[in-house]
Amino acid sequence: MNSPNRFIQRMIIFIILNLVLGFFLISSLINAFLTNPIINGLIFAVLIFGIIIILRQVYTLIPEILWIENYRRNKSKGLTGNVKHKKLILLAPMAGMLEEHKGRFTISSLAMRSLLDSLTLRLDETREISRYLIGLLVFLGLLGTFWGLLSTIDSVGAVINSLGVTGEDNTSMFLKLKEGLKQPLNGMGTAFSSSLFGLSGSLILGFLDIQASQAQNQFYNDVEEWLSSMSLISINPSNNKDSKKIQEDGVPVYVQALLEQTAESIDSLQRTLGRGEDERKHLADNFANLAEKMSAVADQIKTNQKNFDKINDKSIDITPMVELMKDNPNGLDEPTKEHIRSMDISIKRLVEDSNQASKQLASELRSEIKLLAKTISAAVEKNKK
Repeated sequence: MNSPNRFIQRMIIFIILNLVLGFFLISSLINAFLTNPIINGLIFAVLIFGIIIILRQVYTLIPEILWIENYRRNKSKGLTGNVKHKKLILLAPMAGMLEEHKGRFTISSLAMRSLLDSLTLRLDETREISRYLIGLLVFLGLLGTFWGLLSTIDSVGAVINSLGVTGEDNTSMFLKLKEGLKQPLNGMGTAFSSSLFGLSGSLILGFLDIQASQAQNQFYNDVEEWLSSMSLISINPSNNKDSKKIQEDGVPVYVQALLEQTAESIDSLQRTLGRGEDERKHLADNFANLAEKMSAVADQIKTNQKNFDKINDKSIDITPMVELMKDNPNGLDEPTKEHIRSMDISIKRLVEDSNQASKQLASELRSEIKLLAKTISAAVEKNKK
């Protein structure tokens, strides 16, 4: 899809050039504006509003283009249904239809023409406001012109009626004529200034509207090419011999529908295989984690075995002492008794720690085995579906 940025750049450059030109003519423009500030101010307000509207028309194409690019990108990945289209204006009907048909999607030439006609109507609706504003600027310029001419005609008539043929000298008559011509000149200033601003504003909006139309036409052509790549051309039979021959030699309608259904089934199978591959990788990761847990359990068992061996060694070491205690039950001194008690406490603590570690490892092993069983059963159920 082509971006409308180059048209936006042209419009911005054109606006900047007009602002620079107006800056150099600022004094003359201010004098012309003050001849009739009401109409001229209205003309400038319409001009600014029109510039904003036309720029907005071009900027609204950007989310439409981004949606098409995201749709095509996600379609290649099999993620067509994840494209959001809530903010679309021009492609809203098309986006809703494409959202309902996930996967492989083809449209007939008639449906493509209907979508393009809908897009054309929406584009024309956006252009109507700018065209109306261009005409409104011309109308306001002519309105100010006729208003100024009417004021000029009335004031000229009043000046002529105020002049007398006799009873006044030439100096007083000239001063009266000079004073009376101020109003007609103001009327002419109103007429020419309104015409100047109105026609200039219409020319500015006209150029911007041309750029916006070119951007919209480029967008329309890109959408048409994109839909043409997904369209399905069908031949309708008629009464002439050539069409009957094409119908006889061509593919029947039911075969064509069967081929489309087969293609959709293949696409669905491909997506299912893709999901199965992802599940297989997830299952392999679970097996790897289980192997790590089993290795940790084996290491812990070895550690426990070493601890039990130490306990056995300790019990062997204290066997002679026990025999000695049996022979001389009253012959042990206090340090020896204290030492024996501490050894007994240490042995009990070691046995308790070993039992707790064994229970904890057994619990972890049971939980891991349950998780693995659930994962395997879920994978089997999905493959059956």
